[in-house]
Amino acid sequence: MTRGKGIGGGVPLSAILASKAASCFEHGDQGGTYCGNPLVCAVGLAVMRTLIDPDFLAMAAHNAAFLREGLTDLSSQHGLGETRGSGFLLALEVAPDTAPAIVARAMQVGLLINAPRPNCLRLMPALNISLRDIETGLERLDEVIATMGRSPATRADSKLRRKGLE
Repeated sequence: MTRGKGIGGGVPLSAILASKAASCFEHGDQGGTYCGNPLVCAVGLAVMRTLIDPDFLAMAAHNAAFLREGLTDLSSQHGLGETRGSGFLLALEVAPDTAPAIVARAMQVGLLINAPRPNCLRLMPALNISLRDIETGLERLDEVIATMGRSPATRADSKLRRKGLE
C-alpha cells in the first residue's frame, strides 16, 4: 500500500507499507536522492503522533459534526438539498448547474471549496481546523449563497456565541 499527502502535514512525504510476506525489500535496499530525509521523517513522525492522540481525534470528530450541522442549517435556510458525507469529507447539494458559480464566488471571499458535479459542493477542510474557522467558512458560504439569489442570510447571531463556545 502506498501512503502520501496527509502523512506529511503539507510537507512532501510518501511511504510504502507492506506485510513481511509481501515485502521484496530488506531495510535499506530501496534508496534514492529523496529517501530518508531527516527533516521530512521528523515531520511525518510528528503528524503520526498528532493523529493517534485521542484528544485530537475527539476534537476533529466534534468539529466535523459542527460543520455538518452548519451545512444542514444552510441547506434548510436556503432550500438546498441533502448534506452527506463522513467526517470532514462533506457534500452539499445545490440547485442544478449552480455549483461552479458558487465555487467561483466563494473563492473571491477566501473560501476554498470545489464542485465535483454541477449541483454539488464538496468541502474537505484539514483535520485541525478550528471551530472559529468553520464558523467563518459557514458564514461566508451563507453570504455567497444569499447573494446568488437565494433567501437572505438570516444568521443574526453566531452559533459559537449561542452555544457558549466563544
